[in-house]
Amino acid sequence: MNNLSVTKSNYLIEARYKLPVQAQKLVIACLGKVDPRHEIPREITMTASEFSELMGIDIKNAHRELYKAADKLYQSDILIHENGEEIELRWVQEKAKKLKGEAAVRLVWSDRVLRYISQIRGNFTSYKLRNIAELQSSHSIRIYELLMRFSDTGDREIFLDDFKSILGISDKYPEFKILNRAVIKPAIEELNQRSDLIISCTPIKHGRTVEKLRFEFKKNKQLKMDI
Repeated sequence: MNNLSVTKSNYLIEARYKLPVQAQKLVIACLGKVDPRHEIPREITMTASEFSELMGIDIKNAHRELYKAADKLYQSDILIHENGEEIELRWVQEKAKKLKGEAAVRLVWSDRVLRYISQIRGNFTSYKLRNIAELQSSHSIRIYELLMRFSDTGDREIFLDDFKSILGISDKYPEFKILNRAVIKPAIEELNQRSDLIISCTPIKHGRTVEKLRFEFKKNKQLKMDI
C-alpha cells in the first residue's frame, strides 16, 4: 500500500455532509495526490487504475465506481461552520468530465472548497491514505477522520446531536439503541479490523438520555503499517 498522506482543514473534517463511500474515497484519493502546503490546481484528474490502486477497488469495477463517485460528488453539498457563520458550498464547480478513452475523470474543485484543501498552514488533520483504503462504510471513514483530529490525546467526546449532524443522519435513528446498532457498532468493528486504530465508544448520559459519545482510541501495534 502507498505512503500518501491526506490533509484537510479541520473545518472540513467537522463539516456536515453525506457522501457514498466511493465518493468519499474519490475525494481522499485526489487529496492524496497533492501537497496541501502549496497552492493546488483547481483541476485534478483521477484514472481508474489510480483509483483502484489507491483505494483497494477491484480493477474490473474501478472505472464504473469512479464515474459513479464523480457524479455523486457533483450532486452533494457541504455545510461548514466557521467563525460563527454557516457556509454551504459544493465540492466541485461543475460536473466531472469523464475521459472514457482514458478511463478517467477530471474534477474542478469549487472556489470555496479550495480554501479547506489548499495552502493549509494550521488547524488541519492529516493521516495516511492507506489506513482507510480498505474501509467499506462511509460512516467508518467519517468517524476515523473525526478521531484523527484528536490523535495526540487518543480521546474525543462529541455531543450526539453533533455526531449525527456531521454524518448527515440528523433525521434518522431517533432512538440511540438503533443508532448504536446500525451505525456506531458496525463502524467501530470495521475500524478495529481494517484501519490502524483500536477504538472503543462509551455513551454518556444526562439522566436517561444519551447526550454525548466518548471515543477512546490508540494505534494498533500489531499492524506493521510502515513496511
